[in-house]
Amino acid sequence: MDKYAYLIELGGELPAFDEAHRTDSNLIKGCQSKVWFNAEFVDGKIVFTADSDAIITKGIASLLIKVMSNQTPEDILNADLYFIEKIGLTQHLSPTRSNGLLSMVKQMKTRLELQQDIIAALRTVKDPEININIYELGLVYRIDISDNNDVEIDMTMTAPNCPMAEDLVMWARDAVKNIEGVKSVNINLVFDPPWTTEMLSEEAKLELNMF
Repeated sequence: MDKYAYLIELGGELPAFDEAHRTDSNLIKGCQSKVWFNAEFVDGKIVFTADSDAIITKGIASLLIKVMSNQTPEDILNADLYFIEKIGLTQHLSPTRSNGLLSMVKQMKTRLELQQDIIAALRTVKDPEININIYELGLVYRIDISDNNDVEIDMTMTAPNCPMAEDLVMWARDAVKNIEGVKSVNINLVFDPPWTTEMLSEEAKLELNMF
């Protein structure tokens, strides 16, 4: 009972979940209750947020976030979550909740694997004028993957009148479309927020001698 009480307490500590992230693509399949997980790539690390309509499940989501959020994609994918067994969590959960826990971990990792494949593909697309890939240039604002592995990407250009805009969008679409498992690719060209040199990765800044 103390463990259940602690899970409820952890669930109450979760920050408010952005309603814009309460989408079908963020919904965990295999859970009896509704659970949403959103992942964002921030400064080389994955930041997870979550919510659930069940207090115990919300606590489990909070526990996973404490362990897996703010880690690199590689560390998350290679993580051995032995702590779940060690703390006896699965022994005290109903079969339905145990299955839900496994579904959360599986979907978090599976979605992340595909996202990493997409990022790797985008890194093969280079701006021919400066020979730096569009991902390191900070031109990729958002990557969203649906349940059916339809991919939607928001990307920008260094300037609205970039003469290579059409080509770069086409090359990026083709690169992602060739990834095994990707069903379709839609790329939105956006200019809000406007691109600045602050969006360059450390690698790109080194390449451009900006240090």
